[in-house]
Amino acid sequence: MPFRPTVPRRCLHDSKLSSFLYALASVSSTPSSSPPPGSVPAARTPAAYNALMSAYSRAGRPDEVLRLFRSLPFPPTALLYTTLISSLAASGRRRAARAAFSSLLVCGLAPTASAFTALLKCQDGSLDSMYHVFLAMAATKCPPDAAVYNCYISMLCDSGRLEEARGILDHMVDEGVRSTARSYTAILRGYCEQGRILEAERLLDDMADAGCPPDVVSYSVLIEGLCGVREFNKVEMILGESDDKGWTPNAVTYNIYMSALCRTGFLDGACHQVDIMRSRGLLPTVETVSILFDCLCRDSRFLEAVCLLEHSEELGWHADVFCYNTLMGRLCDAGDFARVFKLLVDLLKKGFGPDMFSFTIAIRGLCGAGKLQVAQCLMDNEWIGYDVVAFNTLVHGFYNAGDLLGVKLTYMKMHSRQISPNNFTNATLIDSLCKDQKFVEKVNSEARDESVPDHVVHLNSRLVKGVKFTKVLNLLDEIRCRGFDLDTRVFFIPLVNVLCGDYERGNINEAAYILTRLGIR
Repeated sequence: MPFRPTVPRRCLHDSKLSSFLYALASVSSTPSSSPPPGSVPAARTPAAYNALMSAYSRAGRPDEVLRLFRSLPFPPTALLYTTLISSLAASGRRRAARAAFSSLLVCGLAPTASAFTALLKCQDGSLDSMYHVFLAMAATKCPPDAAVYNCYISMLCDSGRLEEARGILDHMVDEGVRSTARSYTAILRGYCEQGRILEAERLLDDMADAGCPPDVVSYSVLIEGLCGVREFNKVEMILGESDDKGWTPNAVTYNIYMSALCRTGFLDGACHQVDIMRSRGLLPTVETVSILFDCLCRDSRFLEAVCLLEHSEELGWHADVFCYNTLMGRLCDAGDFARVFKLLVDLLKKGFGPDMFSFTIAIRGLCGAGKLQVAQCLMDNEWIGYDVVAFNTLVHGFYNAGDLLGVKLTYMKMHSRQISPNNFTNATLIDSLCKDQKFVEKVNSEARDESVPDHVVHLNSRLVKGVKFTKVLNLLDEIRCRGFDLDTRVFFIPLVNVLCGDYERGNINEAAYILTRLGIR
């Protein structure tokens, strides 16, 4: 029965699928909090302008922040400068942020600690540049606060200088600045990224001892580190003790855990986390849906995966071409070629269109279904920029079908389309010719090459297995006549394996003769 897109709609009557979709029904795209472009504050006051500039900054709209700053109907204040500098620094416009900071000083305004924090983010990460910021703070009698120290620690950790970061943390405490969970979390993440999990666990204990209990971000970072070394039992223990420890896992925490379980093959465990999230009153996010989709594809639960694709708009989840390719590839592996072609048609109908990988998967499906001529027609479309993988897929399809002519024609088409064959292509062509007992044709074709690549060694092995020792000698002579170096060990090993195994039939003399020709005494 051909696959029809309306079938998954009936999954709502399936207890397993209805539970799955119910967990995702509340996922929706949240409206953007960014004000409309060109907005102006209702009141012409510094506070009103700063509120609107801050909203644009949070939305990642530095141009709008700069527009408002340039249109101020009154002299800018230090707070407005700080908002501008922070926005420019967060968007990666470091030179503009430093220029704004210089303008702040020229105006005679006293920079705030937040302005220095933004300035710190604009530095190149060297100790000298960061030290100069601290000197500037001392010169303006603006003592560093926790945010400045945290930024400094984060930059050191990003550079892998964890010991220096730990020293700054200790200095921060000595200066009487109260550390925050963020102060420790940056170092915690650094330990996890370097695989120093035991040190990360000890640091978490140090946080509690220092009167700075870990928050959900700290625990999520540790869970990600534990997942990286597959310590899932510890992750379960940490999640189970969360209430006693005074913290609550959020959707990000579960997404980290689910993604790791999915990657390592614990697919049921990954899907089970959705039920746990629901029991805690947490709503799945768009990332949760993406992880679950990957789990369904890996677990060959194709009905549920297709059902999820069909409900993607309701869930606020943008199922792009990569998602379709993932499912099509898994369906191809399972031999469900009808659904592969149906999904390809769905991609065309949706408007964002299949890419080259989609068509490569379709060619693999057509070859698997025995529709080689249709696959050939698809390959003939020069508007699609096929790569060597796509051509190899079709070459391999013809090879499996025993169609030597199809292999050769596709091989020639690669050259006409200026696609360079790789070792897999050449090895498949060699196997096809040798399978058809066309050893001479292949030896002659290799003689026209300008080097002795890996596929020549492959041809030698096929000649040996076919007991075509005269052709082996011809190949070796041709290689040497062209002045190429010959790795005698590569040619020697397969010959000895075959000839010495044929000792009782007297081929030991041939072995000795060939070894002499190889220059092995």
